Parts: sequence; C-alpha cells; structure tokens
Amino acid sequence: MSTRKKVFLAGIAALILAALGLGVLSQWWRALPDGLLLASGRIEGDEVVIAPKVAGRVLTVAKYRGDPVAAGEVLVRLSSEQIQAQLDRAREQERYWQERVQQARIDLDYTARQVTTEIAAAEARLAAAQARVQETEADVVRSRQDYQRYEALRARRVIPQQKLDEATAIFKAASARQEAAGQELAQAAALLQQARLLPRTVALKRQEMQGAQANLAAAQAAVREAEANLDDTIILAPADGVLLTRQVEPGEIVNAGTPLFTMVNLQQLYLKVFINEPDIGKIRLGQEARIYVDAFPDRFFPATVSRVSPRAEFTPKYVETREERVNLVFAVELRADNPEGYLKPGMPAEALLRWKDTVPWQRPR
Repeated sequence: MSTRKKVFLAGIAALILAALGLGVLSQWWRALPDGLLLASGRIEGDEVVIAPKVAGRVLTVAKYRGDPVAAGEVLVRLSSEQIQAQLDRAREQERYWQERVQQARIDLDYTARQVTTEIAAAEARLAAAQARVQETEADVVRSRQDYQRYEALRARRVIPQQKLDEATAIFKAASARQEAAGQELAQAAALLQQARLLPRTVALKRQEMQGAQANLAAAQAAVREAEANLDDTIILAPADGVLLTRQVEPGEIVNAGTPLFTMVNLQQLYLKVFINEPDIGKIRLGQEARIYVDAFPDRFFPATVSRVSPRAEFTPKYVETREERVNLVFAVELRADNPEGYLKPGMPAEALLRWKDTVPWQRPR
C-alpha cells in the first residue's frame, strides 16, 4: 500500500473518531441529571367555535382570520328588526297584564272589605231582630195577662165593655208585632247566611288576581327572553385569544348555531409531548414542569401535567425520524401558565418535567 493511500485512510479514521467524539461530547453536554426528563412538542390550544344563539342577517364582521381578540370584543352584528318587534310586543303584553293585576288587586281588596262589612251588618241586623223578638214576646205576655184579667172583670160586670175591648186590641197588636218580629228575625238569619257565603267571592277574586299575576310573570319572561335575544345579535369574543378561521361575511343569513369563527383561547394553551414507555411511570397528574421556546430564550413558562394518555401509541408520523416513529409512547399534555399571552399555538417548545423534587432545575442545553 502506498504512503499516500495510508495517509488518506488515516485521515478518514481520524474524522470518524472525531465525529464519534463529538457525538459523545454532545450527548454528555445535553445530558440532564437523574430526576429531570426532557420532552419536545408544539404548543396547542383548545379551539372554541363561536356561533350565534339567534338567527339573522349578518350586518358587520369586525375581525379577520389571525386577528387577536380580547374578551368581550365585538366580532359580528346581526340584524335585529324582528327581535326588536318581538320585544315591543312582549313589553305591550307586560303593560297590559300589569294593569290587569292592579285592577284585580283593587277588586280583591274592595270585595274583601265589603264582605267584612256586610257580614258585620248582617250580624247586627240579626242581633236587633232577636232583641225585638224578645221585646214583643214580653209585650204579648203582658197584654195577654191584661186581657185575661179584664175579661174576668167584665164577666162579673165590674168594668165596662170598652175596657175589655181596649185590652183585646192591645193583645192583638202585641201578637201582630211578635209575628212581624219573628219574620224579621228569619230574614236577618237568611241574610247572615248569605253574607257568610260571600268569602267564596273573595276566593274567586283572589284566583282571578293569581291568574293575572301568572300571565304577568309569563309576559315578563317573554320580555327577558326578547331582551336576551336582542343582546345575542351582538356576537362577542368569549375570551382572549386568536381567531383561527372566519366563516361568515356581511349579508349572509345565518341560523342559530352556525359557526362564525373558530378561536383558540390563549389562557388555555398546553404543550403536547410524547413520553417513551419506560419513562411514563415517572409522570403523574399535577406534576411540575417548565416550558422553553426559542422565541424567549431567557425565560421559562411554568406548567403542570394536566393529562396523561391511558394507552400507549406509536410515535406520530410528524416526528422526524423513522426510528423514533416505531417507538411506543404516551401522549402527555402540559397546561401552560400564559398570563401575558407570549405563547402562541404552533410554537415548537421543549419541556422539563421534574419527577424528583430534590433535584434542582436545569435549563436544557
């Protein structure tokens, strides 16, 4: 073998050894202490479909796909003429039944007072009639005694016939008054009995008022529903986030539930990573983690394990190498703390999971 060829082979061998050395050195440099686990993935978020609760024609659309939105920000306005008309009718019904309830309450109060007054008056008439009956009974007893005494005296011709005639007239008059008092007593008793039936009228009036109140409550509910529907013609962002899709344009007619936008909530982002089967026993729900992204190299984002897949799967196809795709892994989601909104869906990220509390944190190299 020539010297030149030997030198060439020696150079190749040196390059191979250098590459192996660099690989070993790189692995040593990136190695983490026992108790920390490194995983990679992409930031994802829970998608929210924004849809109207009512049907209508789209008047304006304020945002486009990709726009950031704040909670409560107006996204879409729908036409409101029909709903406004419903609200006007509901308010008219509400006013009508308010008047009916007020009138029914007046009738009930008046009837209740009248019933009380009439019962008291009937009881007073009955008491007066009873007193007159007793009085006439006493007159009849007295006049009968006088008549019988005068009749005996007349039989012995002690008194003139005129005296007997006067006693007879007085006795008959007392008997007539007694009969009249008895009839008056019967009438007073009948009137009291009728008066005591009048509370049924009060009960009917009370039922009428309760029916009017029920109708008023239904009308007020219809007003609240129409007001809510009118408010629902203005579609607001449910939370801070980013619009992923826009599926509506001005002039379109949409039904209740028609998707208008799809957004992701920036306050509910998570990093989805895949943990090799031998390491899944080190992961538990609520476990502390830290997320690192290239866009902010000088900081980390606190996170916790929010979900661990209950079954293993093969590494997804979007993982770069075929060797990694044939491994069995478990999907793990890390819920990120993102109050400032720095993290965005789609960002590649690395995560450190600490499964030994005594091991200090170390930034991945």
